[in-house]
Amino acid sequence: MKFAVNYSAPLHQLLEEQVVQVDLIKCPDWEGMINVAQHLGQVTLHYDLKAGLGKTFHADFSRIKRLKKETFTPHVNTHLVTPDNFNPDNFAALEAINQLWRDEIGLMIHHLGKDSVALEQFPYTQATPNIRPAADSAIFSQVILDTGCMLLLDLAHASITAHTLGLDVKDYIQALPLDRLVELHITGVKPHSGILTDHFQMMPEDWSLLEWSLAEIHAGRWRRPEVVAFEYGGVGDVFVWRTDYNFLKDQIPILYDMVHGG
Repeated sequence: MKFAVNYSAPLHQLLEEQVVQVDLIKCPDWEGMINVAQHLGQVTLHYDLKAGLGKTFHADFSRIKRLKKETFTPHVNTHLVTPDNFNPDNFAALEAINQLWRDEIGLMIHHLGKDSVALEQFPYTQATPNIRPAADSAIFSQVILDTGCMLLLDLAHASITAHTLGLDVKDYIQALPLDRLVELHITGVKPHSGILTDHFQMMPEDWSLLEWSLAEIHAGRWRRPEVVAFEYGGVGDVFVWRTDYNFLKDQIPILYDMVHGG
């Protein structure tokens, strides 16, 4: 397993100062950021692809494959989503979105191969009622099984979704096809503006969930992922206000040791 951390200005500083160690620097598919990050170390990409909106049909797969080849990006991710106005109680709409998910993921597989496509669940909150079917563990798992793609498990998304559904997060995760796990995402979760939100520093519950997950991996009960990514920090208005140099300095070494069996 390789340990990755989101690119950010504080991470850049920490790596230049040689204060922390990472295996990979995780970037969106922004070529300017990729070029900067590659001066610091090996880069892995996280694409902004979503199945459920029809936009995959217009994706530039030549560019996706080129960037994948130029970086350490063993698989291309996509999120399972629904349109903002989607009515999860409409049976006809559910049938249509199920077909659209399979068509979009099928197109990705056609271009990239089924082992190179990883499906990630989207966090379901009170603010995103339209996402409910896509976050349902049975529906999400069936999409993976039907298309033959791989699983990208985001522990924070699972925590948020399980909380919203009133489920135990471990039960929610265990219902997923963990024999197809290729990437694991970790980040802190805490309330923000009344909604449970991710991309914060690790909190006590997050450490506990990660310890359990790594124990399942090391015991062979889950497939061993190729990448474990700490998604704390980033660039732009969405991330800068919750990207702290000291949290990264304190938490990256602990996470690095955990991922590498320390």
